[in-house]
Amino acid sequence: MTTRRFYFDDGNSRKRWQITQSGKSVTTQFGRLTGELRESKKAAKSPAEAQKSFDQLVTEKLREGYVEVDPMRLEVIRAKGVRPATERQISELEKSLGCKLPIEYRDFLLSSNGGRPNPDCVRVPGVPYIDNVGVGTLFHLQPAKPGMDEITYELQRTKELIPKGHLPIAGSSDLFTISLSPKTLGAVYWWNHDTEHLDDDGNFLASAAYLLASSFDEFQTRIACLFDDEDDTNDEATNDADEKPNTKSSGSKASLSGLLRAIQKEHTPQTVKEIKRLIKEAGDLSRIEDRKWPFINLGNVEVLQCLLDAGLRPEVLDTEGHSLLWQCAIGPECIALLGKYSIDVDRRNGSDFETALMRAIFLERPESIKQLLKIGANPTLRLDKRQAKDLRRNTKLNNLIEKAKVDWQKRKAKSGSSLKPAPAKLPEPIGKGPKPSLKKLLQLLKHDRILENEFIEGLPEMIAAVGDISGIPNGQWPAIDKFEDPGLLARLLNARLDPNIIDKKGNPILYQCVTHPDCLSLLLKAGAKVDLPNREGETALMRAAYDGGMDCVEVLLKGGANPTIELTPWAQTMLEFDEEMSDFIEKARKKWNAKKQKNGKANSKR
Repeated sequence: MTTRRFYFDDGNSRKRWQITQSGKSVTTQFGRLTGELRESKKAAKSPAEAQKSFDQLVTEKLREGYVEVDPMRLEVIRAKGVRPATERQISELEKSLGCKLPIEYRDFLLSSNGGRPNPDCVRVPGVPYIDNVGVGTLFHLQPAKPGMDEITYELQRTKELIPKGHLPIAGSSDLFTISLSPKTLGAVYWWNHDTEHLDDDGNFLASAAYLLASSFDEFQTRIACLFDDEDDTNDEATNDADEKPNTKSSGSKASLSGLLRAIQKEHTPQTVKEIKRLIKEAGDLSRIEDRKWPFINLGNVEVLQCLLDAGLRPEVLDTEGHSLLWQCAIGPECIALLGKYSIDVDRRNGSDFETALMRAIFLERPESIKQLLKIGANPTLRLDKRQAKDLRRNTKLNNLIEKAKVDWQKRKAKSGSSLKPAPAKLPEPIGKGPKPSLKKLLQLLKHDRILENEFIEGLPEMIAAVGDISGIPNGQWPAIDKFEDPGLLARLLNARLDPNIIDKKGNPILYQCVTHPDCLSLLLKAGAKVDLPNREGETALMRAAYDGGMDCVEVLLKGGANPTIELTPWAQTMLEFDEEMSDFIEKARKKWNAKKQKNGKANSKR
C-alpha cells in the first residue's frame, strides 16, 4: 500500500488531498485543512493500471500547485545537550495534559526532539502585509532541565497566554501551537504577538489563532519549501535579471531570494564574491521589509557596505526582531560603519530585549564593546540574570563595563542631566477639560515588559493629567511580567499609586519588579509588604532568586524578606539549577534563624 499527501494554500483556497494505492484500488481523500475528508475510491483492472492512474493523479495535482507533504525536506539542527525524548518523558507529558499527543509530533520528539529549523521562517498565506514569519526554535522535551524552548517550561509560561487545547511547540516573538482538541487534533496554529485579539489581561483570545497547517508534518514541509516556492514561480524574472545584471531596477524576487540564502552562509572570500554579484542582480534592497531579513551574524564590513550602498535600511529587522547593529555585535568595523547612520544604538532586540551592547558582552567581544560605547551605547542599562552572571566571570570585560558606567555617569552629571529620573513633583494637569479616566492610563501601561529608559508615548502626560491614581482597585492593575523602569515607577508612586497594588493575575507590583533592584528599593521605601505572596503563594524573594539576580535578592533581604518561607514547587525547581544562588539563599536562611533564636533568648530573659 502506498499513500502520498499534499496540500494547496494560496490564502483563499486552503485544502488538502491524499491518495492511496492498494493492489487494484486507488482511493483519494480531499477536503479543507481541518475537518473530515471526503473519499473517492476506484478499482482498476490490474495493479499496474492502478499504479498508472495513481501516478497520473499525482502529476495533475502537482501541476495545479499542490505541495507534497514531506517533513524529511526540513533540516533541523538539534540544540547542544538535547537528546531524543524517551517514551517515559512523553507519557508523563501526556498524563499531565490529559490526552495523547498527535502521532506525527510524538514521532518527532522521539527522533529529533526540537531544534532550529533551516530555514527558520514559514509562509502565512492570506494575511495582509505579512508574507512569512520567523519560526524561531522548535521546542524540545527535557523536563529535568526546564528553561527557554523546553516544552514543560513553555507550557507553564503560556498557560494563561493561550486558550486551552493548545500545546506550544515553537516560537520566538510569535508562538506556534499544536491542537489537542479532538476536532482539530494535530493542526498547527500561529499566534501573532501583534494581534489585537487579546483579552483585558493581554492573553490571546481563541479568535487570534491562525490555522497554519493541518498536521505537524505539513508544518515542517511548509518551512522547508519557503524559498523553493519563490524560485519555482519566478523563472521568467530570473532570466530577465541575468540579461541585465547591471540595471538596478532589474532585480527579481528570485535573485533577492538567492541573496537572502547566500547571506546566511559563512562569508568566505568566494561567498563574498557571490553575495556582491547577487546584490547587483537583486537591485534596490530598500524593498526588504522588517522581519524578512534573515537571522544572521554579520561581521564582514565589505558585505555590509555593499548592502547599505544597495539601499538596505540600517534599521531593518530580521526574522527574530533583531536590528543590523545587533547582528554586527561580532564585528567592530561593522559597528563603526553603522554608527555613521541615524540608528537607535540602545534598541531592544528580539524576545530577550537585548541591546547590541548586551549582545557583544554575551559574545565576549571587547573590541565590539569599545566601538559600541564609542557610538553612544548606554552601559548602565541593566543586564538580565544570565548576562550579569557571565560578565562577572570575565574580569577583563567586567572592568571595562564598570569603567564605562563611571564615565557615563560623569558625562551625565557634567551635562546637568540625571541618568535615573528622580521622583520629582508631577507637572500641572494639562488643559481645563474633564479629568482623564484611569482606564486610559491603565491601557497605556499594558505591556509585557516595561524597560528602563523606554519611552511610552503619552504616558507621562496622562499620569500628570490624572493626578491622583490611588483609586486603582486591586485586580485592575495591568499584568506586567517585568517592570524595569525606576523613573516611571517613581512617577507613579508620586501620583499615589498603592505600593501593594495587585495586578489582574494576582501578582503584587513588588513581584513584577523583581528583576530591577532600583524598582524594588522604591517600592520598599513607599511601604510595600516585602513578603506579600501572589496567587500561587510565591513571594517576590522566591521569584527574584531564580529570575532577578543577586543584587535584587540582596535588596529584598535588606528590606526584611523572610528567606525561610517554604518555596513553591516551581520556585524550588528553578532554584535547583543555580548553585550559586541556592547557596546564597541557604546562608540567608541560617542567618535569619540564628537572629530569630537570639531574639527569642533575649525575650525569655526579660
